[in-house]
Amino acid sequence: MADEFELDDLDYKIIAQLQDDGRKQSTEIARALNVPRTTVARRIDRLVNENVITIAAFAHGDRIGLPIQVMIEIWTDNAHHEAVIDQLIALDEIRWLGVASGPFDILAEAMVRSNRHLRQLLLVKLGGIEGLTQVRTAHILEVRKFAFDWGRMRRAGEEADRLEPDEATGQAKPIPR
Repeated sequence: MADEFELDDLDYKIIAQLQDDGRKQSTEIARALNVPRTTVARRIDRLVNENVITIAAFAHGDRIGLPIQVMIEIWTDNAHHEAVIDQLIALDEIRWLGVASGPFDILAEAMVRSNRHLRQLLLVKLGGIEGLTQVRTAHILEVRKFAFDWGRMRRAGEEADRLEPDEATGQAKPIPR
């Protein structure tokens, strides 16, 4: 992958140390990993500067007055696609936005204060964007998993990379070595 930054085992271990507490001191991380504090501090600086990690506080919307979380599927016309993205990014309510393939063009997450606020976002703000052709929302009633265990997620597909479909049955079988 062209955008993938070259990481080594120590980088992954530092990321793992920071994933539960981004405020963890480099001295504490260095002690846990048995490496010099200056090495840890230099690695963290590099990971941040190269946009591999971002260290920030994540507030839970329901605790800070934004109890309604909505995923928004958005369709655009080709002529206005980039302009629609730019206008969506500029909206304060949009927390996350991804350009997608599949049945819709863009997937966005919005966090709003009330149903009235959501209605204004959908009808007035999104409704006023030229080139936005269709919107479908899914109101998130409850978040059941919110994970940042990157190490586990990276390892999750390893077994799939060692399998191939059996031509006769279509079932997965180990790739011969």
